[in-house]
Amino acid sequence: MSRRARRIEEAILEIEGVAGVRVWELPNRIEIGVRVAPSDTPADVIVRVHELTTAMREGDEAWDVGVLTEG
Repeated sequence: MSRRARRIEEAILEIEGVAGVRVWELPNRIEIGVRVAPSDTPADVIVRVHELTTAMREGDEAWDVGVLTEG
């Protein structure tokens, strides 16, 4: 994992309602999967993650955020 991916992961783990996170770095694209804590709703957590990641984007990168499910 790159230093940047680690910083993204650490920042997202600080968000209320995030129980886990995975970050994938692809060319011109960042993909983030979050595991939502049982005490929160996925929609609320995704909004909070989007608010944080908007400030972390560089240039024309595309960032996708989704919910990780067990299985």
